[in-house]
Amino acid sequence: MLHPTRRETRGGDSLLLNSLWGGLRVFRLLAIGYAAWGAVVRLPEMAHPAVALGIIALLGVWSVWLAFVDRRDLALHLAEFVLVSAAVLSTRWVDSPQAAVEGQTTVVGVYQAVPIVSLALIAGWRGGLAASLLMTAVLLAVVGRVDSEPLSNAGLLVMLGTCIGYVADVARTEQAALRRALARQAEIAERDRLARTVHDGVLQALAFIHRRGLDLGGDAARLGVIAAQQEHQLRALASGIPLRELEATVDGPADLRYALEAASTGTAVLVAPHEPVELEPRVVREIVAAVEAALDNVRKHAGPDARSWVLVDDLGGDVVVTVRDNGVGVSPERMAQAGASGRLGVSSSIKSRIEDLGGRATYLFGPGGGTTVEMWIPKEAG
Repeated sequence: MLHPTRRETRGGDSLLLNSLWGGLRVFRLLAIGYAAWGAVVRLPEMAHPAVALGIIALLGVWSVWLAFVDRRDLALHLAEFVLVSAAVLSTRWVDSPQAAVEGQTTVVGVYQAVPIVSLALIAGWRGGLAASLLMTAVLLAVVGRVDSEPLSNAGLLVMLGTCIGYVADVARTEQAALRRALARQAEIAERDRLARTVHDGVLQALAFIHRRGLDLGGDAARLGVIAAQQEHQLRALASGIPLRELEATVDGPADLRYALEAASTGTAVLVAPHEPVELEPRVVREIVAAVEAALDNVRKHAGPDARSWVLVDDLGGDVVVTVRDNGVGVSPERMAQAGASGRLGVSSSIKSRIEDLGGRATYLFGPGGGTTVEMWIPKEAG
C-alpha cells in the first residue's frame, strides 16, 4: 500500500506521478512522527503542551487515513492546506517562546511542506508556487515580523513546491505523448490486421474481376475498370498511403474527373481538363447520377452502333458537363410522350437532379441524328 514505486496507474497518471504520490504518503507518516518527537522534546517549554499533542494526533489520524484512501482530488488537499496552516498558526499560542517568537520551528515541523507538495502534484508548478507563497505568509504571521529564520524556511518551501510541480507537469506531458504513441501503434496494428484480411479476400477478388472484365469487353470491361479503381483505393487505405481522391472525398472537395471516369469507362469517351474540377462530394454524386442516366438512354435508344462522349468544361464559376452521341436521335415530341407515359428518365434522373443543384439541363437534337445533353452546374451548388 505504501510502496512508492508501485506500477499501477491512478486516474491516467504516469508511473512517475504515481511514485511521487506514494512517496508523499510515506513522507506524511515520517513527518508526523518527526513532529511528535519534536513536541516531546520541547514539551516542558510549551505553553499548552496538551493542545500541541492534540493537534499532532489529529494530523496523525489524517495522515493514516490518506495513506489508505489515496485521494487525489483538489478540494480534499485544499482542505489539508487549511488544516495544516491552522496548525502552523497555533504555534504562536501553544508552542515554546523560541518557536513562537523566533520562528525556529512550528508545532507540525516539516509537515508544513506536505500540502505544498500535494497541491504541486495536482496543479503543477503554478499550484506549488502559490501554495508555498501562502504558507510563507502563514510562517511570517506566526513570528509577527519579516525575519531571516522564517524566510529561509519559506525559501525552501518555494523551491520544493515549484520543482515538484514542474516535475508533475513534465510527467503529464510525457504521459499524454505516450498515450498518443500507443494509440497510434494500436491503430497501425489494427490497420495491418485489416490489410491482411482485405488482401487475402477482397483485393484478390477485385483483381480477378478486373482481369476477366477486360477479357470479356463491353459492360464487363467497365465493371473491370471500376473494380481496379476500388482495388487501388483499398490498397492505399490498407497501407496508409494518402490517396488524393480518398482524402478529397472525406475531407473536402471531390474531383469530378475521377468520378466521371468511373461512370463512363467502357461506355463513353471522357474528355476532361488537365486541372482538377473540384466540387462538393454531394454535387459530384448528383452529376455522376445524371450522366449515368444519360448514358443509359444512349445504350437503350441510340442504336447498337452509336458512340458517346462525355465532355467536361470548367468555366470558372460554372461547370458544363456534356453527354453527346451519334445515334439515331430522338425528337422533342417523342421525349414529351415518354414523360407523359411515366418514363421519367429525362425529367427526373437528369433535369431534376441538375435543377436541384441550381443549374439547368438542355437537350439538343442534331438534324442528322444524335442527341446532346448540356448540364450547367454552378460551382457554388450544394
